[in-house]
Amino acid sequence: MRLFTSYVQPGTPDNPASISFALLRYMRGEGRRLFITLECTSFEDVKGQLNSLQDELNEIRKRVRREFQIA
Repeated sequence: MRLFTSYVQPGTPDNPASISFALLRYMRGEGRRLFITLECTSFEDVKGQLNSLQDELNEIRKRVRREFQIA
């Protein structure tokens, strides 16, 4: 399940392209904190959550690179 979405504003001759990111899902906890992962109860859970986040961020990086046409 994806955590982030991106909004791309294509560039024009007068304005450069821009991109911003938003959360698709989160949990609100104590003190109104926003949590972007499930609760981890073991090191394996932590590794799994971090790996999922990193995978998604890597995919975002690839999409952004294409949007900005960076080799």
